[in-house]
Amino acid sequence: MRAALTALCALVPIAMHGQSASGPCARRLPPLGTAEFFAYARASTEKYFEQNAAVADGYRRIGRDFPAMGEHWIRASLLFDGRFEPSRPEVLNYIVVDGKRALIGVGYAVPLLGGETAPGSPAGASAWHDHSRTIEDETVIPHHHAQSRGGSDGRLAMLHAWIWAPNPAGMFNADNWAIPFLRLNLSVGANATSAAGKTLALATGGRDYFEMAIEAAGALSAEEKAAVTSAFNRAQAGANLIVGTAEGRDLTDLGGHLKTGH
Repeated sequence: MRAALTALCALVPIAMHGQSASGPCARRLPPLGTAEFFAYARASTEKYFEQNAAVADGYRRIGRDFPAMGEHWIRASLLFDGRFEPSRPEVLNYIVVDGKRALIGVGYAVPLLGGETAPGSPAGASAWHDHSRTIEDETVIPHHHAQSRGGSDGRLAMLHAWIWAPNPAGMFNADNWAIPFLRLNLSVGANATSAAGKTLALATGGRDYFEMAIEAAGALSAEEKAAVTSAFNRAQAGANLIVGTAEGRDLTDLGGHLKTGH
């Protein structure tokens, strides 16, 4: 499954061969406001609270479970139909809560040819990001969430929409650091910070993701790797201690508590 998205991205210029910017990639709905989009998307995906319904409709998991995104379940038959519709998300995002998968958001993937741009609605073109590698590779590199831009190669532009879960950073922000709160059944306040989410992610299986991100940034010496491992051991132990004593506490600003030693 790791190479699946790479293969799909490679197929974009083949699938769109002979099509101009006025071809399938351009066949989208008229611009929608955020409220209208939200209503359409929720009405059409409520049935996927039962994950068996998603599987029956052709959604399959691809890639890993990311701390700030959860699992990506992709319906490949929708990827190259040239349509961007709120009621037909190409991607469903799930997380596991109390041993059961919970639907938290949706994603839209639009195949683009060189020079084409992502749709302007409902969130603006800057909310879209391009994929040209695997989901796993692109989520750990520093510029994964860069704005979708026209280029000479075919690519997939993707938009996340957290329609079934809170995201203090905004419904269309690619990362949702409220997810670690949700995994632990903790409330998510409007002031929840990404630092707090990253702290809690250490207590919910996210450590390997952070270690992967460090490795992707550059090769480490044996001494540096040992120092990173030691730092993560301390941070993870601290996160586990915080979670273990979380009852009745406001954890929305854990980053601040950790920095001050409180």
